[in-house]
Amino acid sequence: MPTEESLRPLDALNARVMQHPAAARLTLMCRILLAVAFVPTGTVKLMGARFTSLGVDHVVGAFFEAMYQTGGYWRFLGLSQVLAGVLILIPATTFYGAVLFLPILVNVVVVTIAIGFEGTAQITVSMLLANLWLMAWEWPRWRRVLIADVSRPLTPEWSRLERAGWWLGGLSVAAFFFAVRGIAPKGAAGAVGMLVGLGVLGGTMVVTAWVRGRTSR
Repeated sequence: MPTEESLRPLDALNARVMQHPAAARLTLMCRILLAVAFVPTGTVKLMGARFTSLGVDHVVGAFFEAMYQTGGYWRFLGLSQVLAGVLILIPATTFYGAVLFLPILVNVVVVTIAIGFEGTAQITVSMLLANLWLMAWEWPRWRRVLIADVSRPLTPEWSRLERAGWWLGGLSVAAFFFAVRGIAPKGAAGAVGMLVGLGVLGGTMVVTAWVRGRTSR
């Protein structure tokens, strides 16, 4: 866990950057550009309209048409983009806007590269870098997340039985879904019943450990 001492170099770097006049202007420009880029396009999606005029015979047009046909998911994407754009414009909520924009922009970058959206990858990568700058600008808020609050009451320690139960149950559930989805090696599908049994066993171990802990208090 980071300590006050280990974070002092980052504190000093952040303080020097924030005091530079150009840095503050760059931050404002990044906030405005991200909002301008996503609020209008997000509004289009939120209203249930198509994003592009490209036909389904083009890979980009087919991709956006498939998302458009989902209806609710298309509007959810629009709502997320509009919300992130509004939050990033307001000084008091810029931090939350940058956090919300991070998964949006990572997804946009991957999509533009994966489907070969010509000339767009450079723009989306630049947007992602701008958002990373905004997140770095909000270092004081991240610092509070990284430093443990010593006044916070400690949670009770779990027993070995309960830890083993969580691990067994979690791994069994993961293996079960791999098997039923056909991702596991051949022959693994026959072990579905055993995986269900191991999952039940793991759950039983967790409940048993929890009950023991309650009764021993």
